[in-house]
Amino acid sequence: MVIYDARLVRTAAQVLLDVVVLGGIVVAVLLGRAVSASISALAAIGGRVDEQGSAFEQQLRRTADALGDVPLVGSSVSRPLRDASRSAGDIAAAGSQQQEETLHLAHLLGTSLAVVLVVVLVAVWLRYRGGFIRRASATRRLAQQPDGTELLAVRALTTRDAVGRLGADVVDRWRQRDPETVLALAEIERRSSGLRATVPSSRP
Repeated sequence: MVIYDARLVRTAAQVLLDVVVLGGIVVAVLLGRAVSASISALAAIGGRVDEQGSAFEQQLRRTADALGDVPLVGSSVSRPLRDASRSAGDIAAAGSQQQEETLHLAHLLGTSLAVVLVVVLVAVWLRYRGGFIRRASATRRLAQQPDGTELLAVRALTTRDAVGRLGADVVDRWRQRDPETVLALAEIERRSSGLRATVPSSRP
C-alpha cells in the first residue's frame, strides 16, 4: 500500500492534512464532551428540586403523622398536610425526571455533535488521501505485473498531458515499441501517480 506521494511537496501537504484531520477529530471529541457537560449542568436544577422536594415531602408527612395523633381534630388537621406532602412528592418526581431527561439530552447532543464532525473529517480525508492511496496502490500493483511497464506506458498515453514533453512522434515511437519511449511513458505514469521513479529518463 502506498501511503504518501513520492514528491516532497505533495508529501508535506498530505502529512499536513493527516495532522489537521487527526487534530480535528480530537477537537470534535473534546467539543462534544464540552457541549454534553454544559447541558448536564442544567440537570443540577432538577436534582435540587428532587432533593428539596423529597425533604419537604418527608417533613410534611412527619408533621401530618404527629398531628394525626391529636384527639378529635387530628384527622382533619393532618389531611391538608398529607395532601401537601403528596404534592411535594410530585414536584420531587418531576425534578428527578427533568434531571434524567436533561442528562440523556446532554449525552445525545454531545455524542451526535462529535460523531457528525468526525464523519465529516473522515469523509474529507477519504476524499483526498484515500483516493490517492487507492490510485497509487493500484498503479504499483499494475507496475508489478509481468507487462507492467507496457501497461503503465499505455495508461500514460491515454491519461497524462505530460506525454507531450516526449515529442510529437511519441505515439509512433511507442507503436514501434521503442524501449526508451516505453520506459519514459511508464515513468511519467509512475511519477504522476505519486510513485518513485525506477530508472532515470534521458528525456524531459
